[in-house]
Amino acid sequence: MITRTVDVVDDYFGTTVPDPYRWLEDSDDAEVADWLAAQAAVTREHLDGLPDPAPIRALLDRAVRRPHSGLPRHHGRYWFRTHNDGVQQQDVLLVEDEPFGDDPRVLIDPNALGDASVSLAAYRPSPDGALVAYSYSEAGSDWRTWRVRETSTGMDRPDEVRWSKFTWPSWLPDGSGFVYGAYDPPAGDSLVESNRAMRLMLHRLGAGTDELVFALPDEPDVTFWPQVTDDGRWLVVHATKGTEHRARVWLADLSAGLGLRPLIAVADASWQLVGSLGDELVMLTDAEAPLGRLVAVTADGAVRELVAERADQLEAARHAGGRLVVQWLHDAAARLTVHDLDGTQLATPELPGLGSIADLEAGAEEPVLHLDWATFTAPPAVLAYRVDTDELSTAFATPLDTDLVTEQTFVASKDGTRVPLFLVHRPDITATGGPHPAWLYGYGGFRVAMTPTFDASRFAFASAGGVVAVACLRGGAEYGRDWHDAGRLANKQNVFDDAAACAEHLIFEGWTDREHLALSGRSNGGLLAGAVVTQRPELFAAVVPEVGVLDLLRFHLWTIGAAWISDYGDPRGDAEQFATLRAYSPLHNLRADAGYPPIMVMTSDHDDRVVPAHSLKFAAALQAVSPPEAVALLRVDSASGHGYGRSHDALVAERTDVLRFLSYYTGLHWQ
Repeated sequence: MITRTVDVVDDYFGTTVPDPYRWLEDSDDAEVADWLAAQAAVTREHLDGLPDPAPIRALLDRAVRRPHSGLPRHHGRYWFRTHNDGVQQQDVLLVEDEPFGDDPRVLIDPNALGDASVSLAAYRPSPDGALVAYSYSEAGSDWRTWRVRETSTGMDRPDEVRWSKFTWPSWLPDGSGFVYGAYDPPAGDSLVESNRAMRLMLHRLGAGTDELVFALPDEPDVTFWPQVTDDGRWLVVHATKGTEHRARVWLADLSAGLGLRPLIAVADASWQLVGSLGDELVMLTDAEAPLGRLVAVTADGAVRELVAERADQLEAARHAGGRLVVQWLHDAAARLTVHDLDGTQLATPELPGLGSIADLEAGAEEPVLHLDWATFTAPPAVLAYRVDTDELSTAFATPLDTDLVTEQTFVASKDGTRVPLFLVHRPDITATGGPHPAWLYGYGGFRVAMTPTFDASRFAFASAGGVVAVACLRGGAEYGRDWHDAGRLANKQNVFDDAAACAEHLIFEGWTDREHLALSGRSNGGLLAGAVVTQRPELFAAVVPEVGVLDLLRFHLWTIGAAWISDYGDPRGDAEQFATLRAYSPLHNLRADAGYPPIMVMTSDHDDRVVPAHSLKFAAALQAVSPPEAVALLRVDSASGHGYGRSHDALVAERTDVLRFLSYYTGLHWQ
């Protein structure tokens, strides 16, 4: 369909750039609402004309509607964990006397609110477990309103903390209150307005006004990450600029109050708190170690090495049972080592195959550490590891019947860089038997690693006979700081070259061909999909950019977008960075007669991280340059955000549409 244009032209360092669909940025405009309704009608008519989705929905239902559980957390006499019985639309919070006990009690249940779009966003128990600070997410929004519930009675206290985002409460050791990050209340649309100038606040229970703990008013793009150590002695505050991992650190000895003083004064490396050893803090850092090392830091900043840098990326660590459990990435797959408190290695637990660890949870003196174990071929399981006996067992799992296999290969990118690529498929699907329907997925940014994780739609695609390929592109965290730096700012084109090389590899090796290969990605991965299809449209049979950053000249104006300048660059503040962004911005590189494959652009009406304007403008521009017979669709999910907290029904409906689209255009037949 043809969309009305406006005469808007911006000047960037002497270069004029038209923005004919600027009017679509106003989500409250009645004309935009009418335009969205017309787009929805076209998209629904097209999707409903594709083959019967019943087999797709049945397999998705089996993969999505299953019992699952979060990691147990121990506070005082209580254990807390999230849980879903497979029937509930949203996870609930359970409290029990022991992990995975026989008589858990529901403490917080968003399903009882009667609105399936409301989810439990996060929770933080007080040190003794008597109270829980928790927040709901409404329609997937990133905004958090924190409330406090009594564990024994299930009743809420009158406390309410609004306009918090991205950080979580850190309780004072006596449970009298918590420290959190907050922004000023939005003056306009809370789903669009830029979020800057975070402040660190103290909420004392029952107090009418919260106290300012710390702020950097001259640095509005800084985000604060407060943590209180398990022993209650230290408040540690990491401060990062935007999404940059390099951090400064402030420290307060809570026995003397909340007065913060600098611990790490220069942001030239990443620093992550692991725990405390009396007068020292255990921290993970890439200072003088691009792949990471574990160190002990005194209150005056002296550093003592505990676990040295290795050939693998050091991803995380926990203090458990008087020992240090260290998590590594070896070619994007998880490994664990166990160390004494002086760093001496004691054990190397044998993990169950090629997978990833999403999280670790333990107490400093507790002998059992729980870990969230994930693979491409099975739903996440909770494993229990005894650090004193080196025994690993399954605490919770809901297996799916499947014969899918996972293999890993390596692809030479355009400049020769070795790029890992995971392949998931049935045993009867081989490269020599191709070409097969294939789905390439990637991300490539913000130091986020693409590791083996379970995704219901990709599981279903592979189960039906397709090949799922998950690429570990530069810009991620697979190989530490240098790998991230090689895929950001002036090096961002490397990410798109890596993805194109993976597509070419799948075709060259015989797994698939151009008529059967799809590409997708979410968020920064949506940018990946948009950039690669505008650069290499001849490689793909279908492309789905989901909630993508597609307007690289205006991303910094909305919600938390300014934080992404550390990865993308500043289109207004730096001429060279503008030129780099202009060269790959998907919105600004669409061209007529390019021969784009079928594309379905996806976004959500309550996405306040990557605002819908990105997708709306890109879809309008794509339709304008496409011939009438081309497939250029826009799908907008309602009462939904960037992807967090979606109900089971909404998730199955969305992924059914994605699979119908990708299956049809890659030739995947469902039975």
